[in-house]
Amino acid sequence: MSDLELRPLTAEELAAECGSALPTKEVMSLLDLNVNLDLALDLASPIDLAVAANAQVAAPIDAAVSANVLSSGSDAGALAHQGTSIDQTLSGSAIAHAPQDSGIDQSADGTSAPTGAGGAATDTTTTPATDPTTVTDGTTGDPAQMLNGNLLNVNVEVHLDTDFAAPVAGAVAANANVAAPIDAGASANIASIDSHSTAIAEQTAIISQHMDGVTADALADQHSQIDQ
Repeated sequence: MSDLELRPLTAEELAAECGSALPTKEVMSLLDLNVNLDLALDLASPIDLAVAANAQVAAPIDAAVSANVLSSGSDAGALAHQGTSIDQTLSGSAIAHAPQDSGIDQSADGTSAPTGAGGAATDTTTTPATDPTTVTDGTTGDPAQMLNGNLLNVNVEVHLDTDFAAPVAGAVAANANVAAPIDAGASANIASIDSHSTAIAEQTAIISQHMDGVTADALADQHSQIDQ
């Protein structure tokens, strides 16, 4: 290799080389996102509920279970004997009264979405960034400018002002007599020889239910004044 090929470049030759310095990292951005959310909510839901009940419940339960499983020469007997006498007398009043007086003022508090000329709502647009490499005269500028600015500019503005009112009133009144005597007997022989299985379920139930001068009144009185 000759000495000519190893000759270093002079300062003039280095200055003649084309090159551009990259911008600093702080100005390099691909997305510029601006979100402005203006939310105003007025929520009112007064609830009034009244429940009244007179109830008598009786549920005597009798059960017997017997079984032979893989047993030879065995007996299984189940006897359930139940004698029940139920006398239920209900006398009284079940009154449910739910009066509700609601005064809700959700009038405008002066907040509103910003408007432009003529009272129209502010236009929300998504504007792509202009090409930084093209100047007004149609020529191409410095390629390093392609990394300056943002590739996408997004501006979102949301203005929401809502008034919501739901007054609820409810009333429930009930009178009830419930009686449920249950008698059960079960006996079984499973895979057994010369076995006896007996189940006797005998039930005697006398149920007397009376309602004497009972009253069930449910009143839901609602007065609502809503100013929105």
